[in-house]
Amino acid sequence: MWFIKKKIKKEPNKLKEVLENWNDEELIEYITYSFSYFHNNNPRIELNRLRGLDKDTITLAIARMIQIEEAYDNSKIASGIVVGTFFIKAVVDFLKFNIDEKSFNYLLSLFYAVVMAAVFFLLVTFGVNKGKKHRSNASRYRSLLEQVKLEKEK
Repeated sequence: MWFIKKKIKKEPNKLKEVLENWNDEELIEYITYSFSYFHNNNPRIELNRLRGLDKDTITLAIARMIQIEEAYDNSKIASGIVVGTFFIKAVVDFLKFNIDEKSFNYLLSLFYAVVMAAVFFLLVTFGVNKGKKHRSNASRYRSLLEQVKLEKEK
């Protein structure tokens, strides 16, 4: 739940390790924990840790944030929604083929259609929500990394 304070599963030893070796889920969890308004962490400490990184690590981290943003781009879900909708329609048409409209099998096929549509809707909603969270956190962290990189280039 959003109102429960979560601790990150892994404690980072070095920021370089976090940016280069942790998987996407753990990295986003770390970013959320470090910059969240709901935790007692000071974002300035994290910003100073970013300033302590070398330029190569910052460049690789920016590339990784861009990759995370592209991987969780919700605009790519639209094609899946269209295909899923046609799939559900095809299954419903298959199930009610040669069935009398007043029979139990017809009602059962409609029930299957409603259940499949509900499951599909929940999966899409979960995917969009997860993608939105990951993408926004990666974008925010990337902008900080770019600012630190500009500071180092001056």
